[in-house]
Amino acid sequence: MAAPASSGAQLSIDDSLQADSLTNIFLDYGTKTVDGTLTLSYGSCDAGSESTHIIGITEVTSEFQPTKFVWAVPSDAQTGCIFAKDAAGNIIAQSEPYSVSTKFSKRGHPEFEDMYFDAVKFHKSQMAKRDKIHASDKSEKIGIVGAGMSGLFAGLLLEQAGIHNYEILEANDRLGGRVHTTYFGNSSTAYQEMGPMRFPISIDYGDKKLPVTDHNSVFALAKELNKLNGDEEHKIEFIKWIQSTDNNLSYRNGVRLPDGRVPTKGQVAANATLVKDSGTSEFAAQVGEATEEFYTDDWFKLMSKDMYKAHAKALEEGYDDWSEWSWLHQKSGLSLNATDYATGLQPGNIWEDMYDTFTFSATDWRTIQGGLNRLAKGFDPVLGDKVSFGIKVSKLAVEDDGQVSVQWKDKPYDETYNSKSYDNVIVGVPFTIVRNWHLPELPYTLKSAIKNMGYSQACKVALEFSERFWEQYEFPIKGGCDSTDLSAGNICYPSNNFGQEGPGVMLASYSSGDGGLRFASMTEEQHVARVLEDIFELHGDIAKEKYTGNYDRVCWILDEFQSGSWAAAEPGQHKLYMPSYFEMNDGIVFVGEHTDIKHAWISAALESSIRGVAMVLVEHGHIKEAKQLVKKWDAKWMKI
Repeated sequence: MAAPASSGAQLSIDDSLQADSLTNIFLDYGTKTVDGTLTLSYGSCDAGSESTHIIGITEVTSEFQPTKFVWAVPSDAQTGCIFAKDAAGNIIAQSEPYSVSTKFSKRGHPEFEDMYFDAVKFHKSQMAKRDKIHASDKSEKIGIVGAGMSGLFAGLLLEQAGIHNYEILEANDRLGGRVHTTYFGNSSTAYQEMGPMRFPISIDYGDKKLPVTDHNSVFALAKELNKLNGDEEHKIEFIKWIQSTDNNLSYRNGVRLPDGRVPTKGQVAANATLVKDSGTSEFAAQVGEATEEFYTDDWFKLMSKDMYKAHAKALEEGYDDWSEWSWLHQKSGLSLNATDYATGLQPGNIWEDMYDTFTFSATDWRTIQGGLNRLAKGFDPVLGDKVSFGIKVSKLAVEDDGQVSVQWKDKPYDETYNSKSYDNVIVGVPFTIVRNWHLPELPYTLKSAIKNMGYSQACKVALEFSERFWEQYEFPIKGGCDSTDLSAGNICYPSNNFGQEGPGVMLASYSSGDGGLRFASMTEEQHVARVLEDIFELHGDIAKEKYTGNYDRVCWILDEFQSGSWAAAEPGQHKLYMPSYFEMNDGIVFVGEHTDIKHAWISAALESSIRGVAMVLVEHGHIKEAKQLVKKWDAKWMKI
């Protein structure tokens, strides 16, 4: 690099320059010592000419000689050079000529650009709070609250960005948050997922397969952890999840075969007499006609290719301005009965319905051999002793020096708090918990999101049987979920280790929404007994004979660390709340599936962490590392 003096000072940038983006500028002082004002600027490479643009100014001393700076490259930047000048205007160093690419992506209607994280906008907002250019090192200390998937992944991302001074504070005694596999006995094959349980891969679409790409981050994470760990103990292996088969049972309106058995899905599909008309077919047709514009080929293809663009387009189309109930009854003129059939007369969110319809159209799925807990435990060797358990954070405060104080009590009635201080805090805890914390003053919209974000409720009951009797039927059930109108809700069979002798565990009830609340109000004994009644009605005496009496029951609204299952945004909440998650307030960043566009899924938690860690990296001037993070994890929906 060129330098006008004999000091050997050099200026360089970390990458090719692109207009309207961020880049790092690196200054090597050589033998030169600068004391006082340091100015970075750019303009014509003629050293005698005046610079056309001031990048920034900072104070340096003989002890503080910053070497890395952030430049928000203007949209009209031209080919030229970067200069470093001292207080007297002398050139300390000059870069070689650079060229600027003006190519940048447009995502859609400008009003909905705020649905994407724009690091340039974020950086300029943060710089407006400062009176000098951003000079940085890697001495910052980062606190992460919550060892769910977003918190764990945030730790890994910081680690790989070279930020090693971080720690994770977890209230529970285990990793994973809502990722929770229950194992029965000492078996590694008799288990059931009490939280997330599957990942969609593709949809059979005519004579083609339409990929479901918005879960790619999960598979990329598993591959990364396998590479880092390199051992069988922590290996994460994906196997086929069976969502539905012809041999799964179909039991609605009490219809049975002549011999008293419950028919299979295949038998019902082949015999129309096994379908009892409940008088809703007319309602279904009306709802289908009123909502057909949400489920076109164009929508499915866009959601397959880029879920974030699909989300922005859905907002542009006004789908976040209407509840599903209002769209059907008020806009489309459907009867209250037809609207009730579709929505239960609950408001409903059109985008959520679009996303769920697309996702659950999948015909190819995966799960993890040995349980999804293995994904969370894969972080164990990587993060080492970075996680502290049993710390029930209930307060965040901003100290006089600008650090964030994370506080907790040992016992609820204690009058004093324990505390740790950080330069930044990444909060990966559900808003259902955070809304009960003591918090510093936050902007109105973010406070509203924390207080009012909608959440769905789900309960699961897993039952253990002495053997997998369902696999021994005339039409053996190997995985998949039954179709019933029983109170138990979804009933699913394990997709792992078919034919294995010994105990088997059935997901005997998976009920969400109002059903999750209804079951949560029961005692555990009442709930399990009610589910057993449905399983016995479905399978008969063999289920009574083989039931071991062992079960697990999880209602997430009753969990002190979750107080809910997953975010379920109400109409308008995405449009209003999403941009508030892209702001850093007093060093605090919020991540988790509730801050992403696609709630409930692990991929949403992971992608929120990519955004959250990028915010911290940009805040501390680590643009090169932020760009590497975005590239490695294919986060095309972020602009840096």
